[in-house]
Amino acid sequence: MIKRPNPFLWLPLAGLLKISARFQGNRLENKIKIEKPAIILSNHASFRDYVFVTAALYPKRINYLAAAKMFYEPERRPFLKLARAIPICSFQGDLRAVSNAMHILKSGGLIGIFPEGQISYHGASLKPPFSIAKLIKKAKVNVYLVKNKNAYLMSPPWSKNVFKGNVYTRMHHLFTPEQLEKISESEIYNSVSKSLYFDAGAFNKEQKHRYKVRDISNLENLIYQCPNCRFEGLESHFDRLVCPECHHELVYDQFGLLDQQSVFAHYERQRIALESLIADDNSYTITTSVRLVRYQGNNLVEVGHGRLTLNRDEYIYEGSDKDQNVLYRFATKSIQYLPVDIGADVQIYDNYEVYQFYMDTKYLPIKFSTAGEFFYRLKNEKPVEKH
Repeated sequence: MIKRPNPFLWLPLAGLLKISARFQGNRLENKIKIEKPAIILSNHASFRDYVFVTAALYPKRINYLAAAKMFYEPERRPFLKLARAIPICSFQGDLRAVSNAMHILKSGGLIGIFPEGQISYHGASLKPPFSIAKLIKKAKVNVYLVKNKNAYLMSPPWSKNVFKGNVYTRMHHLFTPEQLEKISESEIYNSVSKSLYFDAGAFNKEQKHRYKVRDISNLENLIYQCPNCRFEGLESHFDRLVCPECHHELVYDQFGLLDQQSVFAHYERQRIALESLIADDNSYTITTSVRLVRYQGNNLVEVGHGRLTLNRDEYIYEGSDKDQNVLYRFATKSIQYLPVDIGADVQIYDNYEVYQFYMDTKYLPIKFSTAGEFFYRLKNEKPVEKH
């Protein structure tokens, strides 16, 4: 069983994180009393969210649930083990992770969870899996929310650059154990989803907090379609995206807006256009060459290459895996979420394994994700009853 973090290591190291968060522009708007044991929830829009949550809770120790894949990444593994993070298989029932979390809670500790299960690549909170409500109902402990506002604008997941500016953190008490006894899992889920939700672009369009504009390279692999001529394959030129076909420009400004609209608004425009195209074409297919990366020993290793094809029914990988020719099929009906590393890969989680497919055409991962998650919804939507 995983134990709570070592206090002799946690207090000085987390203290340094708290100081670092302050210098990075993190501003804690309020501080509330945390009654242990407790579950701490947070929205997830930046790779720095762990820093801001840890700073808000300091000096309290917290065990985070972290994607099992991260424990296979050499640059992250030592820090996760030092913090005694709990590995969890993403988007799958993981009884071992739940057991570890319950053990920490029973010992009077704190469990930190980012219910979305992945970073929001467009700046608006993602819909969390329903399993978060089941865990909260089962745990019957206090539940708190640490909400980070504008982390997406300061440290966007599509860039390695820091866009210097402030991140605002606010704490909320969502549920007491007594309240959890009286409400259903559905009510818990709806309350968590509503409380977590944050749209950085919409918020800052009103608030006008300023962020130092840096090179926006890789944003073109998230917002890849020209709004003027629908050409796919925008190019980045420092602070703007440019269409090589019609030369239309989208300028990224100090408020984190792209052509005076949020990144999420542009993503939604792009998503709706793709879903409309799919709805009109029952044979819609995307295919591309890929490199396959999987677990091997304690690392993630490139094990093969081939082609990944997506249609309404399934993802099909045909190629090599560890020097063998293979054909893998994954039903779209079973894959609700297709996480993306922007400009790099998509990830399919199946049977406690991860299949990472790296693509040479850098905007295709987000297109695969948008299409694949739409196929999931089409396959699982309930037919309308006729009266």
